[in-house]
Formats: sequence, C-alpha cells, structure tokens
Amino acid sequence: MISADSQTNVAGDGPTMPKSQGRLHRIARRTLRDSGYLLATFPFALASFIVIISGLCLGAGLAIIWVGLPVGIATLLAARGFARLERLRLHSIGVDIAEMPLRERSSGFWSRMLNPLREASLWREALHGIIAMPLSCVTWSLALTWWAMVLGGLTGWIWEPISQHYGGKGSGASSLMYLLAWPIPGWLFDVIVGVFAVVTLPAIIAGCRAMHVGLGKALLTHDRQSLERRVAELSAARDTLGKTEADGLRRLERDLHDGPQQTLIRVGMDLDAAQRRLADGDVAQAQEILAGTRQLNDSVIANLRALSRSIAPPILVERGLAAALAAAAATSPIPVSMQYRLAVEPDQTIATAAYFVACEALANAVKYSQASKIDLFVGLDDAGNLLVKVADDGCGGAIVTPAHGLAGLRDRVTAMDGHFEVTESSGTTVTAVLPMRPQVSLAK
Repeated sequence: MISADSQTNVAGDGPTMPKSQGRLHRIARRTLRDSGYLLATFPFALASFIVIISGLCLGAGLAIIWVGLPVGIATLLAARGFARLERLRLHSIGVDIAEMPLRERSSGFWSRMLNPLREASLWREALHGIIAMPLSCVTWSLALTWWAMVLGGLTGWIWEPISQHYGGKGSGASSLMYLLAWPIPGWLFDVIVGVFAVVTLPAIIAGCRAMHVGLGKALLTHDRQSLERRVAELSAARDTLGKTEADGLRRLERDLHDGPQQTLIRVGMDLDAAQRRLADGDVAQAQEILAGTRQLNDSVIANLRALSRSIAPPILVERGLAAALAAAAATSPIPVSMQYRLAVEPDQTIATAAYFVACEALANAVKYSQASKIDLFVGLDDAGNLLVKVADDGCGGAIVTPAHGLAGLRDRVTAMDGHFEVTESSGTTVTAVLPMRPQVSLAK
C-alpha cells in the first residue's frame, strides 16, 4: 500500500515542489558544489605546477649526464598522480573523465625504463598540470571575489557603521558614495552590490567550472580511446540485453503455449459439447458447460493480462508513468512512500525502463529485505536525467548476480546509455539514471 505521507503526483497534477523553486534549489546546490571545487583549485594547481615545472627543468638540465632521465620519468609519473586527483575532483562535480591507459611496449629493461618518456598521455597530463596554474589564477580569483561581494555586500548594513566608527569618515562605502556624488548611503550600495553578486554568481561559477572541465576533457583523456571504450561497453550491454530479450520472448512463447493456448483449446471443446447438448435438448447440461466455459474465459483474460505486464503494462501506455508506478506501489505489502517529481512524461522507451526498474526493486525489497518501509523517488537529477531511486530500511545484502533480476535491470539501463547502481547503507538503495527524452507535457 501507499503510506499516508505519500507525495505521489499523478498525471495532470503539478509537481510536489513548484518548478521554479525546484530549479532554484538545483542551481543553488550546483553553485555551492562548484564553488568548493574552484576555491580548492588554486593550491592544488600551484603544487602541481611547482612539481612538474621543477622536475622537467631539472631533468632537462641533467639529461646530458643521464641523471635527468629518471628525474624526468619521475616527474611524468607525478603528473599522472596529479591528473588522477584532478579526475577525482572533476568526478565530485559530476564530470567523469576516463584515465588514458599506458600502451604496452616491447619487453626489455631499457624499453620499460624509457616507456613513460614515449607516452603521449603522460605528456598531455603534464601539460595540463602546467596550464591549470594560470587558469586557476583567473577562476580562483573570480570565485573568491564574487563570494566576497556576496557575503560582504549582503552584510554591509552591519559592517558599514563599524567601519565609519573605527575608520573615520574617509573609510567604507560611504566615502566612495561621497566621492562619486551618489545620493545613497554606503550600506545601501553594499546591499546593491551583494544582490548583483548573488544574481550573477551562478553564471560566473558555471563559466569558471566550464573552463576547467574543458581543459580536463582536452588534455586528461583521449577522445578516440574513450569513444572506443564506451562503444565496447554499450555493445556488450546491448548484446546482453538482446540475449535477455530473446530469452524473454521464448519464455513468453512457452507461457502462451502452456497457458492461454491450452485453455482456449479447452474452451473450444466445451463450446462444441454445449452445442451438442443444445441439439439434444439438454438445456441444463448445456448451461452448466457454458458456466464452466465462462470461468475458463476469465482465467484466460487474467493470464493474458499477467503476461502483458512483462511487455508493457496497459496502464503505463494509457495513463503514463506516474499512474503505473502508483498502481505498482499500491500492490506492495510493505508501505511505499512515493515521490513523483516530473512535469513532463518521458519517452515511452525510457518510461518502460523506469517502470521495470521500480517494479523489480520493489519486488526484491518485498522478497528479501524484511523492510518496514520503502521510499520510491522519481525525478530529475542535476544534469536533467531521469532519476529512479528505490530505498528500503531492511537487512540489505542485495547482490547483482548475472542472469538474475538486478543484472537484467543493469543491462537494460546501460544499453540506454544510463547508469545503474546498488548501494548498502541502513538498507538497500537501487538507483537508475536514464537519459531524459521528454515526450508530452503533463501540465494542464
């Protein structure tokens, strides 16, 4: 059943959180996260710049006596370490950049020894560590300046009287207003500056973030290698999904043959028997046979409906994802608190995948978790993708085992260029991220 505090939003209703409020919340959260990344960039870039420049200059100067070779190699390996840390920092703001693997070289001591010097990926990472320094000087200064304007401007009405009291009339924003002959008090000017900084802060932070992300994508990965790796992953996922779908079709064919088909044959035989009874004038016997045939017909309809749920539930096609998930949650013996925060209906393929992810996660929680409640969330993540999250407070222990339900969900999501994850923390949380391709608006 669905708990009383459910925040389900069915088709036609507005989202639980107002759209503008939800967007402001996402912008504020993203700005704070990116600001933390930018403010920590300068000391990180300074350390990287000092190590790489010093090591390369020392290695080049000592190369004539061969001592510079191991120094240069050590510097390139240190650059790879800084590059890995930068990839982790970029991952913290939602940008994943794959590491460029070192190519296999011919065997031999000197070949292995000099291999780092012939690796273009290491030199690209060293170049990133050098270029990141001047770039971080700009982005770090902008981020720090704008945050100082935000904090100092919005609290100017507090600091301006203190500045005038202890610094005299020639200090603070009031003196600037006097010199410019602007007829406004200093504290009001501070507040105006603070409001301006608040409004423009997300754009400034996003621009600075984009510069670092662009630099990272340009130098910390190899586009061809990344594309080849991604194509291989998607091909493997689609092969697995194709095999799973083929197995599902064979199972569906077997179920149709063993279930509804046999029942319909029985219905035909009973109808022939009832027709013969009517021809003989035995109406009572014919009515008894027809009553049994009606029960068989109802059984066929129920079986066909059950089989259709494994293909595409009618309620999902007719009424949308919200109604289908609400119906699935209502059948759960464990109370389900559902939050549906989509203002547009996803593409039918994406909606079907999201539905099966939620249903399979709910079924697993009911079977194995021993939970007292389940939370179902459907909405958008920070990148605008469809996020489906099913969390329970049970005993945990969920494992993605090949050829089982969760593995099938992972393959389905991965084949759609999405992300699937199962985590354990005070229960089990199943998370699926799918690319959002809007189909039709649900707003009235």
